[in-house]
Order: sequence, then C-alpha cells, then structure tokens
Amino acid sequence: MNTRDKLVHAVTAFDRAQEAKATKNPRHYYNHYALPQYLGAVARVADDIEAGAAVDEAIIAAMHGPLRTACLKACGFKANHVPARHGNYLGLPVYRPASQK
Repeated sequence: MNTRDKLVHAVTAFDRAQEAKATKNPRHYYNHYALPQYLGAVARVADDIEAGAAVDEAIIAAMHGPLRTACLKACGFKANHVPARHGNYLGLPVYRPASQK
C-alpha cells in the first residue's frame, strides 16, 4: 500500500468516525461536504511528495488538527511529530507546499 492509499484510507476512516459521532450525539455536527475537502488535501500531499518533499512535512503543511494526527499515524509517524514552525496569518494556518519551503 503506497502513501496515497494510506492517506485516503485514513481520511475516509476519519470521516466515518465523525459521522458516527454525530449520529450518537445530536449536539455534534457532521459536515457532509468534508470528505471531498479531505481528499483534496490528500491530493496536495501527494503532489508535494512527488515534488520532493518528505511525507511528514507534506502532511503537516496540508492538514491541521485531528485529521493531521490521523494521517500522520496512518503513515507511521508519531502524532506529536509536528514542528512549531509553519506559516500563519493573523494566527490562522496558511497552506504552503512543503516542497517550496
């Protein structure tokens, strides 16, 4: 199984878990449009890797929060493997391809 397949599996499992959480708890919100966004992030990660970036750096650049943790774990990295340096604007994360850093 290559890295892209691992990431696709991780994001679909994450999406299923979010949906299951929302069905059990009416206060939990499930975004029906999130999976295409997750798959777009996987495509950006794959493009970064093809451009020469390291797998963990590409995941860290493209994803945030629990989704990033799930993807790092799926690729065999520690969840707390995130360095303190990544771009932000007014405290919000900004995507910058890892291959262009």
